[in-house]
Amino acid sequence: MTITLPYRSVRLQCLYARPLHNSLLQHSSLFALPQDAHSGLARLRLLHAPSRRQLSSPSATRINHAPSLNPPSSTLPPPLVLPVRSDSQSAPSYYFSLGRAYLSFYKTGAKAVYSNWQTARSIRSRLPENTSPEQALQQGVLSRGEWQLIRRSNQDIKKVPLFVLVFMICGEFTPLVVVFMSGVVPRTCKVPKQVLKDREKAEQRRRSSFREGTITSADERMVDVEALPPDQLSHVGRSLGLYTSLLDRLGVGLPTSLLRRRVREWDGYVTVDDAAIEQYGGVERMEMEEVRIALEERGVDVLGRGDAQLQRSLQAWLRERKRVGAVRMALVRPGVWEKGG
Repeated sequence: MTITLPYRSVRLQCLYARPLHNSLLQHSSLFALPQDAHSGLARLRLLHAPSRRQLSSPSATRINHAPSLNPPSSTLPPPLVLPVRSDSQSAPSYYFSLGRAYLSFYKTGAKAVYSNWQTARSIRSRLPENTSPEQALQQGVLSRGEWQLIRRSNQDIKKVPLFVLVFMICGEFTPLVVVFMSGVVPRTCKVPKQVLKDREKAEQRRRSSFREGTITSADERMVDVEALPPDQLSHVGRSLGLYTSLLDRLGVGLPTSLLRRRVREWDGYVTVDDAAIEQYGGVERMEMEEVRIALEERGVDVLGRGDAQLQRSLQAWLRERKRVGAVRMALVRPGVWEKGG
């Protein structure tokens, strides 16, 4: 049965609401069908998460106007369309179509991991010999978009073997299992609810760490990572998610030497990324999901905040980091430095 919508024709099956083509995801979560089309049709909705602002599928609505600044949408989770059970639909048929929707989502996400890896390998082949992607970025050989693609591809490809194993064992039940194993899921295979859950956990952990005390906000000297005492080093690690929260629950932490190395690597990463953001167009030209990711990487909460507020926060970070350094800012509540300048 074919129903003509204002923007294109869509073929729907009455009992099994199949996932729609990705391009339809830019529209409302409930499609307004013609009056004579409602009879016998299962209504469809998009699974985004309670807040459309935070968890709308970035790759569905995104038109990358600044590819040198923003990495491609293939580095983000693909759209997920779930069927809504109709009154006449049996439980087995509904759960079968639900499972098919998740299988389609994970298949698309896995293909993106492989495609990104191929693209990253092609980009790496252009680099001068003995030149790292970070060095190539600073030399102008790579753009920020290309550098972030390589970085995210490296992170995702390492998670594929264990994620595939979980998927082979759990099948359609994978979404119920990976909620508790978020660290093994590639970015491109995270459903919207899992993204939301990860952000909620990270922000709760950050708030808890700040309640335990940090340095005074009046001290504006730059901080050397090597000089950080263990308690401040531990706070930075928890606030930025540099080690698993499981260690917190067990009452232990990473060895100081390993944690110090991770903080040092984070400091170097954000310093390079900050310069690249400004070089390739600034915060104003960043896609909003990229703004959220950048803030999360810098230990700033994003849930419940509007786009303009998030952009101002990242602009404040770029300004203040030059003055006091990234490590100093990680030791002070964002509300303090966001008011600066």
